[in-house]
Amino acid sequence: MQGTYSIIPIGAGLLFAYTLSYFAYRLKIISKSTQRKLWNTVLLISFLITASLGIFLALQVNYKFTLADVDKWMSYHVNFGISMAFVSVIHLSWHYGYYLLFFRKKGKKPDKPKQDTSHTYKKIDPLQTKPIFKDMLPVMALGITTMVTQIIVLREFMSVFQGNELILGLIMASWMLLTGTGAWLGKASLKLHNPIAFISTSILILGVLPLILIFLLHFLKNLVFIPGSLPGLTCIFISTFLLLLPFCFLSGYSFSFYSFYISKKYQSNQISRVYTWESLGSLAGGFVFSTFLVYIFKSMQILSIVLLLNALLVFFFLNYGNKNIFSNSFSFLLILLAIAIFLLPSDKYLKHFLYKNQDIVWLKDTPYGNLVVTKLGDQLNFYENNTLIFNTLNVISNEENVHYAMVQREHPMDILVLSGALSGLVPEILKYKVNAVDYVEINPWIIKAEKTFAPGSNEKGINIIIQDARRYLSKCKNKYDVVLINLPPPSSAQLNRYYSLEFFNELKSVLNPGGLISVSLPSSPNYSGKEEKDLHGLLYHTLKTVFTNVMIIQGEKDYFLASGEKLSLHIAALVKKRGIQNEYVSEYYLDDDLLKARSDIITDKLKQYDQLNTDFNPIAYFKLMGYRLSFNNRSARPLAIIILLAFIGVVFSLRTITAGMFAAGYSGIALEVLLLLSFQILYGYVYLMTAVIITIFMAGIALGAHPRVLPGRKKNLKEFIHLEFILGFLALAFPLLIWSLKTFRWPWFIEQLLFFSYSFVFAFIIGMIFSSGSRLQPGNTSVSAAKIYSADMLGGAFGAILISGFALPLLGLWGSSFVIASVCMLAAAYTSITGKNTRQNI
Repeated sequence: MQGTYSIIPIGAGLLFAYTLSYFAYRLKIISKSTQRKLWNTVLLISFLITASLGIFLALQVNYKFTLADVDKWMSYHVNFGISMAFVSVIHLSWHYGYYLLFFRKKGKKPDKPKQDTSHTYKKIDPLQTKPIFKDMLPVMALGITTMVTQIIVLREFMSVFQGNELILGLIMASWMLLTGTGAWLGKASLKLHNPIAFISTSILILGVLPLILIFLLHFLKNLVFIPGSLPGLTCIFISTFLLLLPFCFLSGYSFSFYSFYISKKYQSNQISRVYTWESLGSLAGGFVFSTFLVYIFKSMQILSIVLLLNALLVFFFLNYGNKNIFSNSFSFLLILLAIAIFLLPSDKYLKHFLYKNQDIVWLKDTPYGNLVVTKLGDQLNFYENNTLIFNTLNVISNEENVHYAMVQREHPMDILVLSGALSGLVPEILKYKVNAVDYVEINPWIIKAEKTFAPGSNEKGINIIIQDARRYLSKCKNKYDVVLINLPPPSSAQLNRYYSLEFFNELKSVLNPGGLISVSLPSSPNYSGKEEKDLHGLLYHTLKTVFTNVMIIQGEKDYFLASGEKLSLHIAALVKKRGIQNEYVSEYYLDDDLLKARSDIITDKLKQYDQLNTDFNPIAYFKLMGYRLSFNNRSARPLAIIILLAFIGVVFSLRTITAGMFAAGYSGIALEVLLLLSFQILYGYVYLMTAVIITIFMAGIALGAHPRVLPGRKKNLKEFIHLEFILGFLALAFPLLIWSLKTFRWPWFIEQLLFFSYSFVFAFIIGMIFSSGSRLQPGNTSVSAAKIYSADMLGGAFGAILISGFALPLLGLWGSSFVIASVCMLAAAYTSITGKNTRQNI
């Protein structure tokens, strides 16, 4: 037998599965007998396979018959034996009391324990419908915990998987799908015998799970996937689904529980009030994180703060006066654990799993992403979101980034550099007698890291500008001879803004006569597949629309030079003529004839493309995803089929009210994506403003869902339908708003007021729809809350993935807004028709 047996993976997998089944039993989703039948079946299967393979292998040894891959069959035998051993331990834990009876002396039967009545409720006047703050505090804690965890999880997943909006959509879809499933199964919460104990336990578990989740994400990444590779979309979806399952399931279940528990306690429907308080918690958590925590603390520190607050809430408020020693001790231990994680360098420890065989010399979580500086030998590597942005001692890259463009003009005087390795680029630029060099970088922590660890970046005469490049260009009054663009490829809609038609027009407006720009894409020098041709053809045609001359030079990357004047491929000759001393970009290493031949071949293949990449129709990032997936023959088709089948299944299961809630959830998430992207395109990437938009959106939902907005207990189906139609018309109006903001020059504060007012109104209508739907949905409170909240989450799941992953890059802003409006209108029409025909479908 070669290799080792899978003791730890099998044990961990079975422990995880048993934990899920145990919580399903404790949460009354399945019965105790069902749980035990399930594990009895697992034990039987593992026993039969182990025994059968054991007899088979014994016969092979005794009678010496030939058996192909005997090691493989032996591995199966042992691994199933390991499974049987672990499951046997589970069964022993059920029946250990039976075996202890052999060692006990016979005595009196123990008295029956007194019935616990701590969870019974007093009758409360139905008119007293406003819950006290202490009852709503756990609901608000649920909102804070889920929002902060969601932000951290999204950042970490995007960093580990080098994600874009499509990856973000997959993660959000997994999150909301699991939360919706938990909310749906939360209708079983009415069977819980001790709701007070569930409140304390769930708050503590929700505080611990995010820390475990982030640890497993880093620990398993390079164990499950090939280090350095880009996993397929289906693999990413399955991975996120499994990792998020415990937390999201419990958070969704808790919402349904709180809706039932508080409604029963106050003898009235409190679903909308619970939704309001949960949204207020989300608002508070998101705002404090975005404006304060992210600037000071790292991810694990922030999650430890959440755990600390949850443990303190349970210890001092929920368990106050409670003599349960176990609960109080557990809370106190978690308080100590949170403090330890906060004080220890836990984030740095986790990053070692991602950067093996490298020394981590610096780590920083910034509003723009996670920055890591590692050392390998004498070379320093600078990573942003697990992607190498540049490293020191890379002579070839530094020279190609500068000299292919700079030698095109005899006396380049004014240079604009957009991002890149300042320590490597500046010495190359200063080989020319330049007048001024402006260096624009959005993330100030990259500059600080370079100045600290790469002293060559401290060159005098360099004007460093900390600003978004698009925002800088919109107000720039300087003119430049050469613009060097060293940004990452268009792997997201955010980065797509630097490869769009509008961006190239802005660059053209700041060029001196005869000026040029240089931009690059990843290269495959020996073979270019269809995906690479599509991406390169898109960029070539977009540049050609703006500039008269576009030239491609193939090096470590494919460099696109664009100008209104002539460009030359005689790089080696020009370097010699200018008297520039280089190590690589010189006559000794470059062959001008070979450069021209390769350039002509590439250019001829790209002339047939006629698509344009624009701000509001970001095709480039969709093409780049296809290009990257083609490396390992990955395909998004299996995942697309799964999503389509799931979408059809969910749509056919919807009823009158749940259809409207599905549309509200879909439109809410989808439009929030469009709002964030549009703001970045119009005004540049301003992180604080992104936080403000999310805060305003959550505030609109919270206020719209408040019971006082739709007073009275009367069920009004027409009101629900009208709100759906209003939501659809608002979605149709969104492109008009963006067009007016882009076309007309209004005062800045008027533009901001219009943008934020629209965000608030749209979210406010969504909150009103939830409030109205919670009254219309028939059944007891637990079932009603489960149905409408799960429909809302499922709608959000499909909205996140369909808009960010498919509709936005393929249909653009106008098409995506039309899709959102269509979903709302169809839901309103369906509700109107089914509401008139039958009341049983509501």
